[in-house]
Amino acid sequence: MWTFLALVLGIVLGGALPGPLAPVATATAAFIRLIVLLVPALIFVALSPAIATLVRRGLAGRFAGAVILWYVLSSTVAGLFGLLVSSLLFRIPFSIERAGAWGEAAGMMGALLEQPTASLPLLAILGAIALGGLGGWVDGLYRVLERIETGIARAGDRLGYVLVPLILAFGITLGVRFGARLGLGHYGMMALYTGALCLVWWAFYLFVLVRRLGGRAPREVLSTYYVPTAVFAAGTCSSLATLPVNLANAKRAGVRDEVADFVLPFGAVANLDASALAYVAYAPFVLTYVFGVEVSWTILLMAWPVLVLFSIAAPGLPAGMGTALWSSTLFASMLGLAEPVRTEFITTWIALSGGLPDMFRTATNCTGDGFTALIFDGQFDRFFGPQAGSRHTRSTDDA
Repeated sequence: MWTFLALVLGIVLGGALPGPLAPVATATAAFIRLIVLLVPALIFVALSPAIATLVRRGLAGRFAGAVILWYVLSSTVAGLFGLLVSSLLFRIPFSIERAGAWGEAAGMMGALLEQPTASLPLLAILGAIALGGLGGWVDGLYRVLERIETGIARAGDRLGYVLVPLILAFGITLGVRFGARLGLGHYGMMALYTGALCLVWWAFYLFVLVRRLGGRAPREVLSTYYVPTAVFAAGTCSSLATLPVNLANAKRAGVRDEVADFVLPFGAVANLDASALAYVAYAPFVLTYVFGVEVSWTILLMAWPVLVLFSIAAPGLPAGMGTALWSSTLFASMLGLAEPVRTEFITTWIALSGGLPDMFRTATNCTGDGFTALIFDGQFDRFFGPQAGSRHTRSTDDA
């Protein structure tokens, strides 16, 4: 809530005092340019330990493998849903080049190769996959990557202290560039857009998947599990901070300890399907609606698997800063945006995706983990056999 209020206040101040606060916008743009230069290194050190952990946990048996596969598929489908909805909503053409989709894709790859710094994020992803895969098998390397992951988590915690003034600066930049009325209008549209996307994904998960595969009545799930978990998740904007509440509410809803104690902690780190959905869908909104830059199916299809990988393996940072920074930098590089538009685009993307949109995404991500636990609890006998069902414990209710 503090980041939301800081963003709105910044937009109002920037729109009301564009002249006096122009130096703040200039300084914010310079800061973003510095951060963008560090993006490849940040991607590499963030993805490597996460992928190593995925490899290790993927070897934990049939049940663990099924959970991991489910999360991969759900994030992939969510990203595709975001692509389809945004393409239809903003009337995105399949290609914006006369040479067609293949020619556009080839031209985009050529532009990346001609600008070494633009292709570095993609190279960092490939390098992280290779190192993380090796770390999943080599104990010494895995321990090093674990220490790196711990350091990133601590840095993420400290980032929360500087996030409020940083978001305030982003809001001022939006206000200076668009004016208070237009800036707040863009932010309101982004919040409504994100809420609608998350609502459709939530309804599909609850009324189709949980009901059919989990065998649970939606009304009971809503009252016992969803409402208390979603409210807490929206308030914290953190899957990890919500984890204890998520576990307690899932077990109160009847999920076995054996299922909840693996599915939910793993999902808190590796399942951000609402983020995969949103960040694919944000591209047409920010590029076409806000900046008037043409975007095509070809661009979205090329970015889709990369953003899904980010949402699965990249550790979260407060207010979605990590994924927002990665995704905006990716699209800026793919489109070859030049300064100052490049920095303005990245700053605007990060600012618009914070606050209320982040609350919607986090609530959907966290409850998606709980819905997954309900689904796998409904399929419990397939993995553990009929006799294992008698081991269902109610430690939370007893407490």
